[in-house]
Amino acid sequence: MNKDDLASIVTKITNIPWNARNVERVLSALLVSSNFWDIVSFSFEPLPAVAAVLRTLAEEGIVSFSELGVELTDRGRRFIEREKISPLHSHACPRCEGRTVVIDEFKEAFDKFAKIQLDRPEAIRKFDQGYVTPDTTFARIALADSRGDLRGKKALVLGDDDLVGIALGLTGLVEDIVVLELDERIIDFEQGVASQYSLPLKALKHDLRKPLPEELLGSFDVFFCDPPETVEALDAFVGRGVVGLKGLGGAGYFGITHAESSFYKWRLLEMALLQRGLVISDIITDFNVYMNWEYVDEMLAWDLAPVKQPPHRNWYKSSMIRVEVVEKVEVPNEDLTDRDIYNDPESSTT
Repeated sequence: MNKDDLASIVTKITNIPWNARNVERVLSALLVSSNFWDIVSFSFEPLPAVAAVLRTLAEEGIVSFSELGVELTDRGRRFIEREKISPLHSHACPRCEGRTVVIDEFKEAFDKFAKIQLDRPEAIRKFDQGYVTPDTTFARIALADSRGDLRGKKALVLGDDDLVGIALGLTGLVEDIVVLELDERIIDFEQGVASQYSLPLKALKHDLRKPLPEELLGSFDVFFCDPPETVEALDAFVGRGVVGLKGLGGAGYFGITHAESSFYKWRLLEMALLQRGLVISDIITDFNVYMNWEYVDEMLAWDLAPVKQPPHRNWYKSSMIRVEVVEKVEVPNEDLTDRDIYNDPESSTT
């Protein structure tokens, strides 16, 4: 048994294309944490594949499972030495946590937001919700501001359990904010906050599987979204953002994880973006940090996990992607309610 053998087994079990380098990343993560959720986070590999390789390693006597998590056996330590696996080393800046931006300039707005968000609607499984930490929300704003995408401009937020619309409004940077959201609890919450703080924000009910409303087409300078990570869903949801932009030079921000998207899928996602006339200007790893789900034991991820231990830190993260329109391309604004665009072999948080 070697890394190539393990990769072939995982591909067969999960239908996720894998190679020896993918296996190596999981083993490197295992050398720095025994917690399953950490191993997924640190390895940058899809959760279903990580679960499959750990189960295979257990069958081979290379790891064992206990209430302490995933542990190497004596045979496993010899395997690690033979395969020349080194522990993961992180050199992220402790000041910005690798995001490349800090939120000092927005301290007053952030302090207000921190209090406001305490009363936010609880994330529920019905809408596949999971929101980021408050400092992540403001780091998004700091990044967009540093790219010249906010001041005096109009912003479109496509789905907003992260409350980006409120945060944008509190900074006073943007001229106008429209939030499209399916969850009426969030719509009511954002409209209430907008009224209380006189924010230039309008929250509207809209299912993003449906075409962007005619009156919003070509109206915005920047969009934010957090799309599902199938190729079809990301292409469609980012496409909604693109058709909402005024044209060349318009920008968009969204996240892509490693926990639900392999590098093989990343390539497909990047190709879809290029075909929409977009250039990827920024990819910042682990920029978006999500709060742990209250319903984690109801998700597919829990069923797949070989060790039923709760996460002990915020493990689900995504890279921040910034795109900019550099070519005018006809982007479809079609109805997608007649098909399942939310799931593929790498999905795990449904």
